[in-house]
Amino acid sequence: MGIPDLPTPPEVSAQTKAGLKYHILGTVQQTLVAELQPGQVIFSDAGAMSWMTSSANMSTKASGGLGGMLKRAMSGATAFIIDFTVTGGPGQVAFSTDFPGKVIPIELGAGQSVIMHKHAFLCAEKSNTLDVFFTRKLGTGFLGGEGFILQKLTGPGMVFGELDGDAVEYSLKPNEVMKVEPGHVAMFESSVSFDIEMIKGLTNILLGGEGVYLATLRGPGRIWLHSMTVSKMAHRLVEYMPAKSSS
Repeated sequence: MGIPDLPTPPEVSAQTKAGLKYHILGTVQQTLVAELQPGQVIFSDAGAMSWMTSSANMSTKASGGLGGMLKRAMSGATAFIIDFTVTGGPGQVAFSTDFPGKVIPIELGAGQSVIMHKHAFLCAEKSNTLDVFFTRKLGTGFLGGEGFILQKLTGPGMVFGELDGDAVEYSLKPNEVMKVEPGHVAMFESSVSFDIEMIKGLTNILLGGEGVYLATLRGPGRIWLHSMTVSKMAHRLVEYMPAKSSS
């Protein structure tokens, strides 16, 4: 069975160094469509796939074996990953962003790494390795907010990230620092150091409306930020939720 025509003209159509063809569709809420040939493999966290053709196959596996699965489960990340392959001919596997946002492709060289928020990882070529990323200071990830878990992908190969809202990219010079509300941190190169610091000033903490902590990203290296955070969207939506009537 052949590959069906794409429903809309792709906004981005490209090919990785390993020969994987992909398309990034849409504007407000983007979708990645990977065109797999026999022998090509991509993987994602469990539950990330949106649709696939009949020639595509799923294989669910523990990430990094039993030890890796336990480490990811304890950190709050998905314990399993899914490999996608095709049999009997080419096929398609699609991944859509969970919220209005962008799909960002990053081609990693051998040994090159990118650190991603667990919700920012969409999928990657199988030549990459995935691991939970622990910062040097104990508790930094937990102070970053509920569910603030980081993952490390190491090349070679193409990695696809999903960013909420518009993707904002900066290239930090050595020792240049960007202070970010933790929910806006999506991805950064491994050369960038990451830490969490408390906002200074009691008035800022109590009245500033920015929470208690800020993430500090210190260069050199590229960083990618969400322009929208799920937590802030949820906070705005609460204003329009009907109040519960007392019984």
